[in-house]
Amino acid sequence: MYTIDASVWVNGFDQREPGHEISRKVLGLLHARGASIILPNLVLVEVAGAISRTRGDHAQAEAFSASLSRLPNVTFAPLDKSYAHLAQTLAAQHGLRGADAVYAAVAKQAASTL
Repeated sequence: MYTIDASVWVNGFDQREPGHEISRKVLGLLHARGASIILPNLVLVEVAGAISRTRGDHAQAEAFSASLSRLPNVTFAPLDKSYAHLAQTLAAQHGLRGADAVYAAVAKQAASTL
């Protein structure tokens, strides 16, 4: 099982970004293998915002986020009290930024590779 940061999803989407091909290949390989992926539902907000900012196209941002939400091998973890508390602890212990701590909490709780 894998947890993949929003930056990888956005990088795989945007051909103009450095490293785009690598992100796209990794995501494609995981999809082809039917790998299980668990993500915080925060990822949907992050990818929509990033694509809207970089492309200036809110419809495209919403469409990509909606597509991500429908991937069959992806499970979304809601940011409930349990995840929030674990993310808070990880942020404090390791100096993580807020969103990074949420991804780390999901990966830790699911025993997934981040």
